[in-house]
Amino acid sequence: MKILTIGRKGTDIVLEDAEKQISRLHAELTITDNGRYYLVDCGSSNGTAIKRNGAWKPVKQEYVSGDDEVRFGGYFSIQVSDLLRKAQEPVTRYS
Repeated sequence: MKILTIGRKGTDIVLEDAEKQISRLHAELTITDNGRYYLVDCGSSNGTAIKRNGAWKPVKQEYVSGDDEVRFGGYFSIQVSDLLRKAQEPVTRYS
């Protein structure tokens, strides 16, 4: 099992947030031992939602697939598969 944190600077998956809608630690994406994805909102201020049947459904915790589109805060949406790719991107450090 692997848990990836999602949010602003300092998390495993850093989301650009010019509108300040994404919490410092917004959500976690767990990759289970059997390869499933489990998304948990970490008490974010502006919520997490999954697009299902053409509409956004607010979620606190839910199994998702790589093809699911997830929205963090009021505007930032991304496919789960793209989130996983972002987790593998090298982090640029500035001194």
